[in-house]
Amino acid sequence: MYKRQILIYLLFRLILRPQLEFDPGFNREMIGTSYPLMINHLLATLFWRVDITLLQPMKGNAVVGWYTTAYRFLDALVIIPSTFTVAIFPLMSRYAKEARQSLVRTYVTSLKVLIIISLPIALLTTFYAEGIILIVGGNAYLPHAAIALRLLVWSIPFGFINSVTQYVLIAIDQQRFLTLAFLIGAGFNLTANLVLIPAFSYQAAAVTTIMSEIVLLLPFYYGIRKHLSAIPWAGLAWRPLLAALVTGGVIWLLRDLSFLLLIPLALAVYAGCL
Repeated sequence: MYKRQILIYLLFRLILRPQLEFDPGFNREMIGTSYPLMINHLLATLFWRVDITLLQPMKGNAVVGWYTTAYRFLDALVIIPSTFTVAIFPLMSRYAKEARQSLVRTYVTSLKVLIIISLPIALLTTFYAEGIILIVGGNAYLPHAAIALRLLVWSIPFGFINSVTQYVLIAIDQQRFLTLAFLIGAGFNLTANLVLIPAFSYQAAAVTTIMSEIVLLLPFYYGIRKHLSAIPWAGLAWRPLLAALVTGGVIWLLRDLSFLLLIPLALAVYAGCL
């Protein structure tokens, strides 16, 4: 209580005295800048949830329950790229105005970090999907929720990349281009789910989620290449991918080992391969 009062006193005394002010020109500029972000957020929400909306009438409550139980784990993983990108966004915004090459280096480094993090998460989730679902939802959701999770989790490497790429495009003032990209991604997601869910149920919804992230990445990267720089994707991805393949082989060979030993061992193999 007293700390807050002291800080408010110091703010008024040493720095500034806040006051209300209305600036029509600035307000119009802010609305013009932020309005596309509102549309983008709406489209991103539709992008992530249209499959659940379609599964309900097409396949019923049980299938929706299996699918959303798997989604709970993915929702928890989203905090990793969102926290990371929000943390570095002020730096990227400053570099966008003052040092574009520094922005490119920051973006490439961010991609490398997120790829390195996402691949072992996807790999370990694939092997331990039953145990995760048992904790998240319970035995009643097996085996279907585990199958859905094994598929859905491979959307996160592309989702992590899209998360930071979206913020880079905002930093270079391309939020209107983002709207077009989200329209493309949401349109593909909706169309693919409408066509495939009746025949292939939640498996189609999960695979469509992966493909939709890839489809969204394509215009994202077009915007990055056009307005910022080309990105050396092969150089960024080949080591983590090779390390993930080797680690997957080790996990498969030692699959009877306790997860308390196998997970640390797998992570050590992955780090050693990198």
